[in-house]
Amino acid sequence: MLWMALAWFGCSDPFVVAQNEDTIEAFEKYLTENPNGRFTMEASDRLETLYLKKAASEGSLEIYDQYLERFPKGNQRTKALKEREKFLFVWAKEQASGDAWKKFLDEYPKAEKKRKRYAQRMVGVYAYLPNLEVGEVEQTQVNMAEDPNGPLNGWGWKVAVTNKGEARIKDLRMTIQYLGKEGQILDEREWPVVAPSWSVPIEEERKEVFEPGQTRTWDWSDGKLPEAWSESVKVFVSRVVMAD
Repeated sequence: MLWMALAWFGCSDPFVVAQNEDTIEAFEKYLTENPNGRFTMEASDRLETLYLKKAASEGSLEIYDQYLERFPKGNQRTKALKEREKFLFVWAKEQASGDAWKKFLDEYPKAEKKRKRYAQRMVGVYAYLPNLEVGEVEQTQVNMAEDPNGPLNGWGWKVAVTNKGEARIKDLRMTIQYLGKEGQILDEREWPVVAPSWSVPIEEERKEVFEPGQTRTWDWSDGKLPEAWSESVKVFVSRVVMAD
């Protein structure tokens, strides 16, 4: 009978009950009902971990904010802020707006350097974007060796871009994102409409300043695509730098 009494005691202990359920709700209930309980610290630590796990698994800015509000001096606050920065960066990319990138910079003025530079760059892009007319994406299967009789072993994309503003542009780049069935980004590449130089040789005409009123064609081809690619892409302007 002793083992039955011990089992009954373990099952009736509120901390053990919370452990068995192992949910945010269970530990919140334990801490509310037992503010001075002997396992308050352990319950609080586990609750922090569960909040962060939920935020990461759901990709939810709201859950990160709930955690930060719930634990203003939490043991995992530094980790939460870093994870939230990464999430907010991805969120800004998905939102694809100047306001989203400004929000990122406002909330993380000391963001990781690479992210901060990219965000600042995108704020500049969206400031000039109303002056650019970006056409529809043309997608076709191509031969990567440009052999008209060769196999179609790659894909090619073209987008017409018109500079309708008054600025002379020396560097304008487009990013192509390869999307999965659920619209998730599998991979991405950047290639210039115009650039003074590039990491690989580019045509001389691509180095010439993009003048007001001109229309140019961004073209890109690729034979190494992600296995889960859904034959769907997103193409957007990812850099604009004016000529002196």
